[in-house]
Amino acid sequence: MKLNILFISSWFPSRVHPTLGNFVVAHAEAAAQFNDVSVLYIKGDDIEQIEIETEQHQDIQIIRVYYPKRKKFIGRLHALKAGMDVFSKANKKFDVVQLNMVWNEGWQAVYLKKKFNLPFVISDNWTGYHPEQRTPQPWHVRKYMKWVANQASLLLPVTKHLETAMRNLGFNKPSVIIPNAVDLSTFKPNNIPTDTTRFLHISHLDQAHKNIAGILNVWSQFASNRNDVHLSIGGDGDWQYWQAEAMKRNIPPASITFFGAQNKEGVAKLMRENHCLVLFSNYENLPLVMVEAMACGLSVIATSVGGIAEHITNHPYHKLIERRQEKQLLDALESTASEVDKVDRVAIHHYAIEQFGLDAVGKAFTNAYLSVLKK
Repeated sequence: MKLNILFISSWFPSRVHPTLGNFVVAHAEAAAQFNDVSVLYIKGDDIEQIEIETEQHQDIQIIRVYYPKRKKFIGRLHALKAGMDVFSKANKKFDVVQLNMVWNEGWQAVYLKKKFNLPFVISDNWTGYHPEQRTPQPWHVRKYMKWVANQASLLLPVTKHLETAMRNLGFNKPSVIIPNAVDLSTFKPNNIPTDTTRFLHISHLDQAHKNIAGILNVWSQFASNRNDVHLSIGGDGDWQYWQAEAMKRNIPPASITFFGAQNKEGVAKLMRENHCLVLFSNYENLPLVMVEAMACGLSVIATSVGGIAEHITNHPYHKLIERRQEKQLLDALESTASEVDKVDRVAIHHYAIEQFGLDAVGKAFTNAYLSVLKK
């Protein structure tokens, strides 16, 4: 008999931000392989009264409740109650709540636990846990997160690195590592010619996080005297700004292409048209885009931040470099271009199946839920 699981989240795609929290959608799809999964997401918007939006995504029921953001916490509480009323009227009862990201909506899981006696688990992928890579969180944020986390039944961080960061904040509950998930029916390898080595960067294009300027600095050197390499770069950020920055660096126009926000199918198409994903991030946990790229058989160049090294180290087709080290990125681009015809895209894809496939992640979630209910 399937369990009834309720996903709540601090991040989730909505009309306010269509791509925020795509990794949570993938986790819901994974959990839904073996369970009945519903999602309740509340979001402030420029409206005067609560609005409820329903969606059926595959086998997942999604309830989005928008509230007047000027009402702040009272609006959020009313939105949560309104969403739960929708489930109640449909006689929907839940076994376990999965809280996706403690900050800042973790209070919802605590409320549901106290009001309905629902145990909750925490799956998290927030880079804000890493003060060595980002500005340390204020004391009240750390205290709040600890308060939420220590009322959970189980912690499900996406990497061992994140698990350590949680422990450093005083999270004392048992934990199981469950990584990000990828839909292998959409993200799969494709053979493309190797006469031009095609690199890809896709993100929200934030400089402090993704170091786009560093990528462009290196690309201006790398592509200046070559006609056999190409970089596609873009995402749901200000790609026009970076296009202008590329022109300032005299990057050969034929060597670089910029693009805007993409849906899941658009991201997969881009990946099937490229050989290598480039991440020059200053901080990360486990980027979903890296998981998706590996599912498509791409080699990966990435910085050793967050949990990236846990899936890159000792894999012959990937290259791990230090953050902000532009010379290392240049060397990695050059060696990747020289070896592009030797990359076994099928082998990379098989690794993704074993580690990140919906079935693999869904089974791990189900085992976690069952362990909570047994207790």
